[in-house]
Amino acid sequence: MRYLQKLVFTLLSLFLVGCGGSDDDGGGETASITLNVSQITASVYQNDTYEVDVTVNYQGEGVLVGMPKGVNEVPIWLGVDEQSISSKQAVFRVYLHGNIDTGVYNSVLRFVTAYNNGSVAYKDVPIELTVKEPLVFTVVAGKQNVTLESMISVSDSGPVEGNSTYITYDAFSDWDWLDVEVVNNQYKAKIIKTDLSVGEHVGYIEFLDQNYRFRKVKIVYLVTEPEFNIGNVNKLTINNETIASELNMTIPVTPTSEGVIWNVINSSSMISVTQNLNSVDISLEFDLLSQNNGIYQQWIEFEYQYGDLLFPKTRKIEFDVEIDFTDIQQISPYVLYTSDEVTVRVWGNNLMSLTEEDFKAFTPIIQSVNYISDNEVELNIKANTTEQEINFSIENRLDYLRGEAKVVVRHTPVFPVASINLPENPASKVIYDSERERFYFRSYSNWTNLLYEISHDNEQWIVEQIVGESPKGLAIIDNGTQLLTSSVACSMTKIDLDTKVTADAPSVTHCGYMDFGFIGQYYTGETVVIDTNQWPSIYNYPNWELATVNYPSVYSPNAILSKNGTHLIWADSTGISSPRNAYVYDVRNNKFNELDTNGSYDFYLNSFSISATGERASYQNSIYNNEAIVIGSVGLNDDIWNRTFVSLDGSYAAHYDFSERQIEVYDIQSNEGVFFKIGSPLVVNEEAVYINEIQFSEDNRYIFVFASNLNDEIYKMYVYER
Repeated sequence: MRYLQKLVFTLLSLFLVGCGGSDDDGGGETASITLNVSQITASVYQNDTYEVDVTVNYQGEGVLVGMPKGVNEVPIWLGVDEQSISSKQAVFRVYLHGNIDTGVYNSVLRFVTAYNNGSVAYKDVPIELTVKEPLVFTVVAGKQNVTLESMISVSDSGPVEGNSTYITYDAFSDWDWLDVEVVNNQYKAKIIKTDLSVGEHVGYIEFLDQNYRFRKVKIVYLVTEPEFNIGNVNKLTINNETIASELNMTIPVTPTSEGVIWNVINSSSMISVTQNLNSVDISLEFDLLSQNNGIYQQWIEFEYQYGDLLFPKTRKIEFDVEIDFTDIQQISPYVLYTSDEVTVRVWGNNLMSLTEEDFKAFTPIIQSVNYISDNEVELNIKANTTEQEINFSIENRLDYLRGEAKVVVRHTPVFPVASINLPENPASKVIYDSERERFYFRSYSNWTNLLYEISHDNEQWIVEQIVGESPKGLAIIDNGTQLLTSSVACSMTKIDLDTKVTADAPSVTHCGYMDFGFIGQYYTGETVVIDTNQWPSIYNYPNWELATVNYPSVYSPNAILSKNGTHLIWADSTGISSPRNAYVYDVRNNKFNELDTNGSYDFYLNSFSISATGERASYQNSIYNNEAIVIGSVGLNDDIWNRTFVSLDGSYAAHYDFSERQIEVYDIQSNEGVFFKIGSPLVVNEEAVYINEIQFSEDNRYIFVFASNLNDEIYKMYVYER
C-alpha cells in the first residue's frame, strides 16, 4: 500500500501515464472529470482501517490526485493507492487509518485532469473520519457460562454510497476466547471461554470480501473482580461501661455476582470468627482485654473463587478495636513503712476520671490527691501503725480485672550490721525485694550462671541458691509477686516470690545466638527482654514482638532500669579504644537523653546507677538530673576504679574512693553546685577492694556494699548503719 505523499506526481508525468504517451496537444478539446463519490464519510474503531474505491471518469491526458491549493500537510491518517488506469477511467483506493486518537477529523482530496492546451478540470471530495473507542465488553467474573454478545452490522464495514461489490462474505477470529458467526447479514461477536483471568483481553475480528480486501474490528473484553457488599464495620471501643454482649458483632458479606464461593481462612489472634451464608459473626477474645489501652487493628481474611479460575483470590476486612479502660498500672513505691508520711506515684489510664473520693475509697490513709496528667497521679499517704496490704483496682462491667496494684505497709526494717561471705561474685545488678527484705543476684562461674537469694532473720544473713536454668537476666515484675529470669538458652522462668515455686514462662522460638541479659518492667506494666549479645534486639514480653521504640544503636548494651520503671540507662559496653555512648531513656515521653561522659570508654555495668524515680543518675563521679545533664560531681578524682551510686530517693550518693579504700556519702539534692559530705567515711575491708555495687535502704539508714577481690576469690556483702 502506498500513501498519498508518495503519489503526488508532477502533472506532466500523470498525463503521460494517463494518455499512454501521446504527442497530441489536445487541440481544442475541453477537459472534464466525474467521480462516483461526492464525499467520503467513515467511522472506524481505533487501529482499524477503512477503505473505499473512487472511480474517476475523465476527458484529459491523465489524472492527478492531491491536496487542494494551500493545503501543504497531508494527514497521517489518509492514504491513496492506484488500482487501475486507462485513457478514460481510473480507479483509486482511498484508505482512512484509525491509528490516531479518538475524535473527528476532516480533510479534502482533489482529483485533477487536463489537456496540454491548458484546459483543466478537477473535483474536490470532502473527507470526514470519526475514530471511535474499540468495542469494549465487560463482565463481572463469577457468572457461570458467560454468553456476552455484541452485534456487529455489515453496514458498519460497508461502503458509504452503496457499492454493492463491497459485501463482507466472511469473518473470523484467531483468539481462543472469541468467536464470530453470521446472523441475518449481521455478525455476532461471542465470548466462548468462561475461565478467563481478571484483566483486559484484546482480540480482533477480521472481515474479508470477495476481492480479499479486509478490515479488522478490535474487541476489548474486560474481566473484573467480583464485588462484595460488606456492611459498615465501625471501630469498637471497650471501656468501663462495655458489657459482654458488646464484644460480639455481625458483619454482612454478600458477593454481588452469582457463582462466587467464599470462605474465611484466617483472622487476627484476638478475635474468633464464625462464617454464615452471607455474614460473619465476630467475638473478641478476652486476651484482648489484657492489652494496654490503645487502638488494635483486627482483620478477617477470606478466600473467594469464581467461574473456573485456577487461582483463588483473597480479601481482608479490617477494623479497629480501641481499649480505653480506666485502670491502675503501678504504684511506686508500693512498700510503705508504718507511721511514715510519703508521696507515692500512681500510673494508669484515664485517672482524671477518678475523683479524690474515688482514691480515698481504696484506703482512708490517703491524705490528698495531686493530678499530674491523665496517666499520672501523686498520692500523699500517711501510713498507720498497723501492717497491712491495700489493693487498688477499678471495677468495670465486664468483671475483668485490669491493672490491679497494691500498697504494702510494713514496719521499718532493722537489718543486721555485718560482713557476709558470698559464695560467688555478683555478675548482675543486685535486685532488692522491698516487700520481703531480700536481695537476688546472678553469678557466673565455671561457665555456669547461678541464682542466689540473700535474706535475714533479724539476727543474721542467710545466703541460698535458688534452683533455676542458668539464669542470665532477672527482674521482679507483676507488682512484686514474680521473679522473671531468662537463661542463656533463651528459655524463661517465673519464680513465685512467696512460695518459691518455679514455672516455665513463654519463651522465644527463634533463639539463635541471642543472649537475653536484661529483663525490665516499665511503669506501664510492659515487660521488655533485651538480647545483649553484641548488636541488640529488644522484645516485648510475653508476645516476643520486636519493640517499636527506636533504641539508639549500642554495642552489647548495659541496661539499668529505675525501680519505678520510668527511666532506663542504655549504654555501650566498654570499648577498646573508641569512645562509647550512654543515654537515659524517659519511658513516659519516649525520649532518649545522651549522657555527657567526657569521651570515656570505661563503660561497665557498675559504672552507672539511677534513683528509683530517675531524678538522679551517676557515672563514675558525675551526678546527672533526669534530663541527663551533669549537675555536679563527688569525690576528688575520677579514678577508673572509683564508683558512685545514688540512693533510691535521689537524695544521696555513696562514692567509693579506690585509693583511700573508703566510702563517702554526699547530699546531692541541690540542682547545681558543690555537693557536701554527710557523716564520717565508711572503711572497706582491705580483703575486698573492688566495689561492684552500693545500695541504700529505702529509708537511707543502711548502706549495702557488694565487693570482691577476684585474685583471692573473696566475695563480700557489707552492711553499714549510718
